[in-house]
Amino acid sequence: MTNNPLPKHIRQLVDKKNYVIAIKTYAKEQNISLEDAKNAIDAYEQNQNVTSQDSQTNSPKPQANQGLAGLQAGVDNRLQQENIKLPLVPYWVKRVVIILLVIGIFGGLMYNLFMR
Repeated sequence: MTNNPLPKHIRQLVDKKNYVIAIKTYAKEQNISLEDAKNAIDAYEQNQNVTSQDSQTNSPKPQANQGLAGLQAGVDNRLQQENIKLPLVPYWVKRVVIILLVIGIFGGLMYNLFMR
């Protein structure tokens, strides 16, 4: 097993979880056994797992409610900076009212046409 880092294309294969292709390609390129190639890739992956665990423990994740509240506060601040006022009736409510109105008018016309 070599102490050199894996070539870039082998690292990409390992990161994409294409272990069989990575092992066979690395063994063929380096003229080593499949077992040695597997050990080298396992060592690389173990090193990647340790590095990712270190980065995860150093950065705490915000809770979803805090993230949503922060996002809403940011949007509100941006709207105030741009002097944009929110409409009293949201757009989707207008759309639903128009659809219901059209259905009511169409239903009334059909009722008058066929029931009289």
